[in-house]
Amino acid sequence: MASATAKIHILDSPYAIDRAYSYLVPYALSDLICPGVFVMVPFGKTNAVSLGIVVDSGKEEPGQPLKEILQVCSLPLSLDPSFLRLCFFLKATTLCTIGDAVRAIVPSAALSRAQEKYDFADSNDILPDTPQESELLNWFRDRHTASATELRNVFGYAGIKLAKTLCEKGLLLYRLEIKDSPGPKIVNTYQLRADPETAGRLSRGEKVGSTQLRSQTHRSILNAFLKDPGKVIPEKDLAAETGSSPAQIRALCDKGILLQNRISVSRDPYANLQTGPKTEYLLNKDQEQCRREIAAMLDSGSPGAALLYGVTGSGKTCVILKSIEKALSLGKSAIVLLPEIALTPQSVSVFKNYFGNQVAVIHSGLSTGERIDAFTAIKAGRIRIVVGTRSAVFAPVRDLGLLVIDEEQEHTYKSDQNPKYHARDVARFRCADSNAVLLLCSATPSLESYHKAVEGTYRLLTLTQRYGTATLPNVVITDIREDIPSGNTSPIGATLLAALRETLSRNEQAILFLNRRGYNHYVQCASCRTVITCPNCSVSMTYHTVPGSYSRGYLSCHWCGTRLPVPSVCPNCAGTHLLRFGYGTQRVEEELHTLLPGASVLRMDMDTTSTKASYDRILGQFRNHGADILLGTQMVTKGHDFPNVTLVGVLSADASLHLDDFRAAERTFSMLTQVIGRAGRADKPGTAIIQTENVENEIIRMACAQDYTRFYASEIPLRKVLKYPPFCDILLMTVSGTEEKGVLEDSDILCAELRSRLSASPSVPVILFGPFEAPVYRVDNSFRMRLVLKCRWNRETRAVIEPVYASYPKLLGHKSLLTLDVNPSSL
Repeated sequence: MASATAKIHILDSPYAIDRAYSYLVPYALSDLICPGVFVMVPFGKTNAVSLGIVVDSGKEEPGQPLKEILQVCSLPLSLDPSFLRLCFFLKATTLCTIGDAVRAIVPSAALSRAQEKYDFADSNDILPDTPQESELLNWFRDRHTASATELRNVFGYAGIKLAKTLCEKGLLLYRLEIKDSPGPKIVNTYQLRADPETAGRLSRGEKVGSTQLRSQTHRSILNAFLKDPGKVIPEKDLAAETGSSPAQIRALCDKGILLQNRISVSRDPYANLQTGPKTEYLLNKDQEQCRREIAAMLDSGSPGAALLYGVTGSGKTCVILKSIEKALSLGKSAIVLLPEIALTPQSVSVFKNYFGNQVAVIHSGLSTGERIDAFTAIKAGRIRIVVGTRSAVFAPVRDLGLLVIDEEQEHTYKSDQNPKYHARDVARFRCADSNAVLLLCSATPSLESYHKAVEGTYRLLTLTQRYGTATLPNVVITDIREDIPSGNTSPIGATLLAALRETLSRNEQAILFLNRRGYNHYVQCASCRTVITCPNCSVSMTYHTVPGSYSRGYLSCHWCGTRLPVPSVCPNCAGTHLLRFGYGTQRVEEELHTLLPGASVLRMDMDTTSTKASYDRILGQFRNHGADILLGTQMVTKGHDFPNVTLVGVLSADASLHLDDFRAAERTFSMLTQVIGRAGRADKPGTAIIQTENVENEIIRMACAQDYTRFYASEIPLRKVLKYPPFCDILLMTVSGTEEKGVLEDSDILCAELRSRLSASPSVPVILFGPFEAPVYRVDNSFRMRLVLKCRWNRETRAVIEPVYASYPKLLGHKSLLTLDVNPSSL
């Protein structure tokens, strides 16, 4: 009778050898092995123990003998067939490995890890045969146990081979140690075990039987329980209230006065989020029409997609809530994606207020334990609504019915690490696979999504008016150059400054947007005009001030993170006159303190949001009117709803227009439209002041008018003529390495190979550009050359490109690295 076999992908395999390998299934594991299960297997010539995933099963085929599966692990995390299909979809469309795809779906820390261990056997009747064996045994005699990694570090791979020989002789013992994911969080809780009357007497220092409490701390502990004798108090809270230690609390358990319980608790950072009473939303006519159309799509039980396009503040969230409510009534689950972690607390508050504890949160800012607890609860079906950033698109909800992508145009939905997926593509696949509805929402949809809606691929749903009594803000465009003759060189123009003073006088709030952090943009020598650049990258360094002082600072590279003191002389000519040019959020913050001495300012950029709770702290403080002005980068432009904000200021509206990217106009329009929409979202009218040097620029004027349809009509013909998305896909291939000459040669070799293969496949239309230097040629001492392909990223094109990518380690001869990115967020 033939033995059962299983096809297994090794999670750590590089792309060139990422395929399914056949393994024998031991009889003891036969009932556990099925597609989606994680297993430990020996792999490669050294039989290194590796984590793999079963993708198929079958019978043993005649031929070379197969290795056996060692162990099944992480059973609760096994992938169901739909997620296995998703893994292969990611592998096919992004050219990642199955391991990359699995780790995008399952929290890496949750996967089991194997460690090979060798133990000293202490066999006195067996002697080693060689001096090398004696040396290794003496090493083990002192240590008793060692991992394969420790053994390899000391004796090399020869030591591993020798250890296996000693195991065969019985001088060493081999074992496989599986380290599973961190378990649930366990906390100690306490309750009163003695009756309240006895506890009361003991708390007064009386002797009861043979027990008397002389310690005041012990009496304080009892008094904490006597306030409510039936209360259960966590150890941490009890210690904080009474000033006691865990040992002092446990001493009362030993005396039979308290009872200790160990319970597992969910690590949910939003469990105690204050949401208030449930808010009921009354939809207007347009919202109700959108809700009905989405409800009809859900009722059909067929996959579908809709684009909810509405002006800023039009109440798209209300439609989303009602649509999720409909999905839940059908026994389905829902996923809501947000573009930024900064939006999560506000959105979670809204969703928890409406749906209670049915909501879980997933984003990269969670701790390992928090992510695992959320993943486990979702997979077990205890959670039916998931709110989160890009990675939440992989949430293992049961019976997915609705998947919402809010602010769907944002570049943060595109991953820049393997697998380099776009959340929108993954969402489309999951909805098609689950017969679910995909709902894209935005005031400024991506041109690709709006084009699909215009052509009928997506259903177009429109909201043209702001919700309730709110109106769109009045927009004022000012020419910042007009302030120069009067001597005003501040980044805050006269018009904006006057508006800020008026807003603060009404006890209202303002948001200021500048998409550049730091104090000065660059430092330049006045004599030779040399700009101080990063020693590791081909970019200028930005001047930053230290916290609490605008007079002391340092230079920072925003690409590799290098920090250097400001030089006293020019590194090129030794000149002593170094000038700082440009301005960032730190400089503007200083200007605000000078010009508005009584105003409270909060700054929100990468420098102030490095800690886990910083987003919640800054936004919560501003929402509670703990500051008058919120100054920040892109983090402050989208999705926020502050009722008391009546003024928005954009300090350099045209900066992003000059970027060398075909999406520059689209991003500028979207960014301005979104930030303008933060003003006047409640019953107070709002104003937006746009500072620019290009007051006649059509993109800026269309954004100020919130006229997306006119922008789309002007931009889409240009995309079509120049063959840019949505009329093609773009494949970016980057060759990088620390040897510049090798990178240049390898990029030429790659280009020649691609042209050869494309000429052999004339039916595959591809336009190839390059090789050419990346916009930032050197990053962290790695040189980068690029090739750009305009194509249709379909099966036929992938059949031409994939073999080149799989063979690049042999094709490129200088240890260069080749990376691929389909439809990158920027060029």
